[in-house]
Amino acid sequence: MGMAANNGLRLGLAVLLAAFATFVGVAIGGAAGNSITSPDTAGDVGDNGSLVLDSAGKPVVAYHDQTNHALKVLHCGDPDCASGNSITSPDTAGDVGWFTSIALDAAGNPVVSYRDNGFGDLKVLHCGNANCTAGNSITVPDVVGNTGWYTSLALDSAGFPVVAYVDSSGAHLRILHCGDANCSSGNTIASPDPAGGAFTSLMLDSAGNPVVSYYGVSLSKVTVLHCGNAACTSGNSITRPAYASGTDGSTSLALDAAGNPVVVFQNGLPGEDLVVMHCNDANCASSDESLSVPDPGGKIGTDLSIQLDAMGFPVVSYFEVFTDFLKVLHCGNANCTSGNSIASPDPTFLAGHFTSLRLDAAGDPVVSYYDDTDNRDLKLLYCGDPTCGAPPPATPTPTVTPSMTPTATPTATPTPTRTPPPVGGVSLDPAALSPGRRASHRSAAVPFVELALVGVSTTAGAIYFARRRLRRYP
Repeated sequence: MGMAANNGLRLGLAVLLAAFATFVGVAIGGAAGNSITSPDTAGDVGDNGSLVLDSAGKPVVAYHDQTNHALKVLHCGDPDCASGNSITSPDTAGDVGWFTSIALDAAGNPVVSYRDNGFGDLKVLHCGNANCTAGNSITVPDVVGNTGWYTSLALDSAGFPVVAYVDSSGAHLRILHCGDANCSSGNTIASPDPAGGAFTSLMLDSAGNPVVSYYGVSLSKVTVLHCGNAACTSGNSITRPAYASGTDGSTSLALDAAGNPVVVFQNGLPGEDLVVMHCNDANCASSDESLSVPDPGGKIGTDLSIQLDAMGFPVVSYFEVFTDFLKVLHCGNANCTSGNSIASPDPTFLAGHFTSLRLDAAGDPVVSYYDDTDNRDLKLLYCGDPTCGAPPPATPTPTVTPSMTPTATPTATPTPTRTPPPVGGVSLDPAALSPGRRASHRSAAVPFVELALVGVSTTAGAIYFARRRLRRYP
């Protein structure tokens, strides 16, 4: 299929989907006050991105340059990233910049963990200034095995990096605690979970101990690790909630004011829904965590990123595979069981992979993501309000407290049609989460290319389509 025909088909799909969204009452498109920019369009750039805001609320993004196989760092000149931007390539040695995770040190200088795909190593960049233009330090703290996948980074109270990542040669979860700000000496590396891991998301508790959510590869379960010390070498707690099985991989973690994990993940087959789990204790060990499906309907919730607002309510950016649009969820309470708002702020078809979300001082979401159309650009969304212009939430759905021994309930046979759900959310019975899963399109062990035929059909006002998309992972 020629480029012009392919672009025409993509445009036609986008128009049809937008019309369908209008028909069912889902907001797709730029709401008043939202700003969407493409701050880097030089080649195929913007995948594997990670975002943080500086002290002035200006976005700083680390991401991968597929064209030049390099790590890039963007420091926006204003909160909308519309002018005065600085873009640098602080590491161009080989094929680098995969699975980035970024934080800022006390001086506002970026610290980035990422994978060197050429050598299969973990690397850490500590920039010498806010724009990474001089005085940078690059170290390789782990070269054992095929490592550095799915990195997630935080800085401890001394400014030393702590990184969760995966060695795919054994699917081992690893925790690096650097001995100095540049990871040049005194480092410790622990492998706390022999069952393996992928799609890591790390935060530090009030004592500086790592808390990590990840996908347990060998057991097909979302897992929560709470380390017993700062190096994760002893006293660790590892829990795999029974109702968090069969997941499709992607996880993202936040800690509430009490230090209890809030984990968002995608459930496995048949639903493949976005699930929010709010744990009732610091280790998720009480077996009665709160579960909700705030955006049901299937094939929802890849490329996840979560933050908690000032009230402790989850805000999540994600990519909906069913429609191929970016979405932003703002929960109406701490458990996402009612009063939720959902926006689709970017009408661009296939834009919304590799989302990374932060909240500004007013609680408005800022999201970096990848435009997976023929543009292949880095994009940045700055929402004009905390809900990104989403329509008012529907009447709250009555909640049902999950039980570990639920009465068996017949599971409805999946059908090709999708009925648009209420925005309020649905509380989960653990039995509703299937142990089945399909293969994740981001396997930590095997490169993957996704290719499907393109087609459009309509039934009862619903639109169905298969995607033709080339996804590149190392």
